[in-house]
Amino acid sequence: MNTSFLYDEPGPDEIRRARRITIAAGLVSALIVAAILLRLGSHGQLNHKRWAILFDPETGVPQALWQGYRATIKAAGLAMIIALAVGLLLAVGRLSRYRPVRLATGAVVEGFRGVPLLLLMLFAALGFPGLGLDLSLLQIVVLALVAYNSSVLCEIFRGGILAIDSGQAEAAEAMGLGRSVVLGRILLPQAIPNMLPVLVSQMVILLKDTSLGFIVGYAELLRQGRSLVEYYGSQYSMQLYVGVAVMYIATNFAISFLARWLTARQGRGRRSKSGPADDIPLTPTPVVGAAR
Repeated sequence: MNTSFLYDEPGPDEIRRARRITIAAGLVSALIVAAILLRLGSHGQLNHKRWAILFDPETGVPQALWQGYRATIKAAGLAMIIALAVGLLLAVGRLSRYRPVRLATGAVVEGFRGVPLLLLMLFAALGFPGLGLDLSLLQIVVLALVAYNSSVLCEIFRGGILAIDSGQAEAAEAMGLGRSVVLGRILLPQAIPNMLPVLVSQMVILLKDTSLGFIVGYAELLRQGRSLVEYYGSQYSMQLYVGVAVMYIATNFAISFLARWLTARQGRGRRSKSGPADDIPLTPTPVVGAAR
């Protein structure tokens, strides 16, 4: 479909101006990177012997970082699955026709969403033992992550469902379908694809929030990196923290890439289903002899 009528094509002056700005920004970025590298090199931070510690099995660094990475993925994976299920249930409660259910669910969602995640983690670590509940560090981290992220996911699910035309739900209910069937088979299948980018963004945030387990002693990736810095000394702090950062970035990039792939695949599926409808011209074709 031709959509060029929606915007003005850039002229020669605008193209040259954009090209000059791009070149200038690239040069400034290159100068900044070069200055940083020169500064690091003058302090010996680019010495290959320092960076070799990240890959030498005899130092125990790769094993420790891998152990922390596995702990991070384990906590994040469990929290993601549980938070998605709980968030969906809370969204159903907030969309309930019964006012007491909506009010109770809303109070829970606003309460957990309004409290910092760090405070929730400290409460789980310090409050539950006072109630006689002996939780492991993994359970403490997962519980705090689920409490916070499920409230955020609830609002994402609720917003996505409310964005669907209400006429579809009304027509389905007029045919005698129950509320649960309308939500599960009509509204959610349409809402989830539109919510996918926001859901993935929240999953990335959840993965990074596992680093707060450092506060309660959970041996996740950041805590392992900090322990290695304390053991090997500050001369390796940059290398070790860069290694930790690269592992976080690579994981988040993989999640984002998967989301883009799913979105692109879904877009191709929609276009294939739409078929020739996309080729319908926007302006009517004049009929010969109509002016007569």
